[in-house]
Amino acid sequence: MTFIPYEVYKIIHLTSLMIMFCSFTVALIGEKKIKLFNILAGVSTLLILVSGMGLLPNVGITHGAAWPIWVKLKVFFWALVGIGVPVVIKRTTGLNKVTFWVMIVIYAVAVAAVNYKF
Repeated sequence: MTFIPYEVYKIIHLTSLMIMFCSFTVALIGEKKIKLFNILAGVSTLLILVSGMGLLPNVGITHGAAWPIWVKLKVFFWALVGIGVPVVIKRTTGLNKVTFWVMIVIYAVAVAAVNYKF
């Protein structure tokens, strides 16, 4: 039994995804580094994980059960984007536009993984 409804978790999850990707886009493409976007990216990344884990029982994946491939892919992509993009932003300048497009492809594959449950 969950205390927070499925719809609330989903709204938090999707809104946090939008905020994270918008913040990373501004940081990757923008000329000026703005601290607010770094903070928003970090907070939204955490909210994505928490709300995603809250969604699992609502779709029938119980605590202690083996995760399906699509959940493992989503966690891997979350870690890849959540850790990799800030590292690229901080340490490089020439890879920002490439990182932006890679981030979009990762997002599209993650959406497909959830929709088609592979």
